[in-house]
Amino acid sequence: MNLQSFDLNLLKVLDALLRDASTTRAGARIGLSQPAVSAALGRLRAAFGDPLFVRDGQALRPTEFALSLVTPLQHLLEDTNQLLARPAFDPSTATDLFRISAADFFTEMLLPDLTARLERDAPGVKLRYTDAISTKAIEDMREGRLDLIILPRQTVPSWLESEPLFRSDFCVVARRDHPELARHGVIRGQQLPVDLYCRLRHAVFRVVEDQTGVEDRFLAKLGHTLHIALSVPSFTAVWRAVAATDLVGMIPRRLAERVAGPARLEVYAMPFAMPRDELCQAWHRRNSTARGLAWLRAQVSNILSKLDDGPNPV
Repeated sequence: MNLQSFDLNLLKVLDALLRDASTTRAGARIGLSQPAVSAALGRLRAAFGDPLFVRDGQALRPTEFALSLVTPLQHLLEDTNQLLARPAFDPSTATDLFRISAADFFTEMLLPDLTARLERDAPGVKLRYTDAISTKAIEDMREGRLDLIILPRQTVPSWLESEPLFRSDFCVVARRDHPELARHGVIRGQQLPVDLYCRLRHAVFRVVEDQTGVEDRFLAKLGHTLHIALSVPSFTAVWRAVAATDLVGMIPRRLAERVAGPARLEVYAMPFAMPRDELCQAWHRRNSTARGLAWLRAQVSNILSKLDDGPNPV
């Protein structure tokens, strides 16, 4: 028999005939008409070089050769079904390794809750997390060294699939009793005057050192520029530097609310209207149907959606 020319669907017909000993009942089992089953039986006989079934009244009796096929045929069909079945993901027994990259903001806002959830629901799952977003992280996604990345919507490459998570406001932080802010009578929660904001020395978040930030572009439209004293690739480094000096910095509002008390920081409104940053989780298209990654994405979305600051004001 030439396997390349053999229609494997015929094996389903043979299995049904062996079970039911009737072309009519076999057809009903597998959704074929009686003439279609009879035609398939003819092709099976030609392929195997054996009658396979002989008629005995209203019934079909399998030949000795056909009976010898019962067990191997059942095993073959069972193995084929297992091969074609998409494996389910059971977090309670899974031992997958997931690799995530995100800005350090998520170390504070995502990682503790996600780790606790894995410990509770998926104790065998391992997580490799890096709080750095860079061109290398994007290349790691392309090469399969990362499974999930969280980044602003506008920076998601077209070859990644993505899902929006939440929209984030920004704010300005400064240490308590900041002398310049105190001298100008600015109190916590107030909007900083733009002229004063630009005169102050800033710690800024930059993934790429010479990259222009969103606030730079808005200030340029107003004819202003920032006085940048420190450029760092993490929001944690921004607020820690601010807490120890007379620098000020812009960080996500949700992060500021969490760290302001322990770090003895004051929080101020931005001096100009800036669109909320829309954060997404993204993954390679080749992993779109991976059950385990889909489960992990659902956990990330459930945790971070609570941080949503809503649509931009009209």
